Amino acid sequence: MTDPSLSSSSGPRWKNIIVIGASVAGHSVVNGLAQHLPSGYRILLIERNAFVHHNPCVVRSLVRPGWDMTNFTAPVRQDTIFPAGSRHRVVAPNRVVKLRRTSVWLEQPFEGADEVDFEICILATGAQSPAPIRPMPGCSLDDWRTALRRVQDDIASAHSVLIVGGGSVGIEVAGEITDAYPNKRVTIVHWDVGLLHPSDSGGNTAHTYVPPRTPNKLRKDLESQLRARGIKLQLKDGVDFEAAKGSGQWGGMPGPLGGMRTIPLVSGGKIEADYVFNSTGNRPNSDLVRWADPGSLTTNGYVSVDSYFRVRTRTPNSPLVGHYYAIGDVCNSPSWKTAEAAIAEGDALARIIVTRLRGMSPTPYSPPGRLLESTVLLGSGGGASIRKFPIIGYIRSEGSVREKSHDFHAGKNFFSRFRGQRRFVSTSSWSLAI
Repeated sequence: MTDPSLSSSSGPRWKNIIVIGASVAGHSVVNGLAQHLPSGYRILLIERNAFVHHNPCVVRSLVRPGWDMTNFTAPVRQDTIFPAGSRHRVVAPNRVVKLRRTSVWLEQPFEGADEVDFEICILATGAQSPAPIRPMPGCSLDDWRTALRRVQDDIASAHSVLIVGGGSVGIEVAGEITDAYPNKRVTIVHWDVGLLHPSDSGGNTAHTYVPPRTPNKLRKDLESQLRARGIKLQLKDGVDFEAAKGSGQWGGMPGPLGGMRTIPLVSGGKIEADYVFNSTGNRPNSDLVRWADPGSLTTNGYVSVDSYFRVRTRTPNSPLVGHYYAIGDVCNSPSWKTAEAAIAEGDALARIIVTRLRGMSPTPYSPPGRLLESTVLLGSGGGASIRKFPIIGYIRSEGSVREKSHDFHAGKNFFSRFRGQRRFVSTSSWSLAI
């Protein structure tokens, strides 16, 4: 809840800039704006959960016994986000339930009102993965910890694990499993011709989101290491979930299967497994836009934005006309959905907004057309990384694998974002400085 001492309905009438979502994209734009706004403007950072987490670490907390994800979480509070005396406010845990032309409706009152006016509203609501890869809305830290430990126990008890989806999460979970349990049987089923996204699915448009292609050097390196560990890669295929729901079948639900079961594939093949891990189904959290103006969504559910991150609308009567922006995993900005991309987008949008408030014309955002750097870990002792350099092109970067293995880049991409009165420091684990 918001600290009542920070609220005053009799105070000045602020020109609010509302940011919905306190994960990497939302937090980055807040940091970019906080010190550069004109004096009459105030940021309201609204977050539905009481905490945020560093998502890349989740793969290890799903598998490795005793590995505690809560060392890579942080409370969303006034004293962790903003320095003492700041006019900006954290509104958490709270939830936006409706978007209007120049206001939002909240689930719980803020400064005595359910409706809050704004000058600008930034949607940074991210995406939802199958639980417990990401905590469900309103989930407590204790409940999430319990769910993660349950998955740890289930994977430890399994003999044969089927991973549905060969994106970065599926690959890294496979790496963690074979790192912790070298003799456990693991199969990855993936729809593309190779792991990650090597196929050309066409370019990004106003009506869809298509991730950039994965360089072959990266995916081939990962495929080679996984096969060397005995992991079976079932490519250009998928699980036949409809057949799985038939009489006498395993039911199509992920998790422990209560014994070895036969999993039907789209190709007609079959896989024997007693545990199914689903790493597909990452869905943008765009329901607020869907309810306000479904015409502002792409065909695959992302918020459509232009090169200034403004929400595109199809009619002049849309409540989203003019005042709404979107960044990060929820929108179809033409870049990878990674922490690095979200940070870049947050910084860029902050510059765009500040430039506009100063009465000048901003420069549109133009991300790299292809991936410049990517690192995928395979447990604590493997993985692959590439970096792109002018003229030379892509080269392997073993140093990047070692760097990410240390803390999954939590130091530079997560804890460094918190610039409030209470700071995070690096010790043997991560904790708040007093």
